[in-house]
Amino acid sequence: MQIDGASIALYAFWIFFAGLIIYLRREDKREGYPLDSPQGPREGWPPVPSKKEFLHAPHHHSEEKH
Repeated sequence: MQIDGASIALYAFWIFFAGLIIYLRREDKREGYPLDSPQGPREGWPPVPSKKEFLHAPHHHSEEKH
């Protein structure tokens, strides 16, 4: 088997695409999971990610009141 630039690019694309699918499946589980069912809570694969915390910069007003 010969390896050339096109083969490397194709394999890199498939690895990226698989990673993208796994990332998107994890992110769409942030809201509404774990699912409740008669058999108990279901998580599935990939597991539910940890809660996302957003850090906000301090809010400064352009005009100061005295």
